[in-house]
Amino acid sequence: MAVAYAAGKAAAPEVIRAQRFELVDAEGKVRGRLTVASTTGPALLLYDQEESVRARLWLTLDGSPLLQLYDKHGRGGVSLFPGTEGNPGVCLRDEEGTLRAGLFAEGLEFHSEHGEKTWSAP
Repeated sequence: MAVAYAAGKAAAPEVIRAQRFELVDAEGKVRGRLTVASTTGPALLLYDQEESVRARLWLTLDGSPLLQLYDKHGRGGVSLFPGTEGNPGVCLRDEEGTLRAGLFAEGLEFHSEHGEKTWSAP
């Protein structure tokens, strides 16, 4: 059916159902994945040429969306989330995954290399 569809001889299916879809490049490396996991809910993951996760958009089990952008090793980076009770946030993590800074509707905070809060406002 895929060959017939590509040739323009068949109509596209109205619905395709699966538990996971993978997008691969010309070498067969996974570059994207759309999945639903029982522990994290639905997720869209994007991979670089080395197959490291560089971006993930997912819904947590309580339905909250979360966008995470990772460094070239698939660690650290930026998290963006709407928060709870009107407190959205942006978190910055180092290459070890330790929270180093957070910007929230309620304020700003900085953390040490060990994750301890060192400064906050207000």
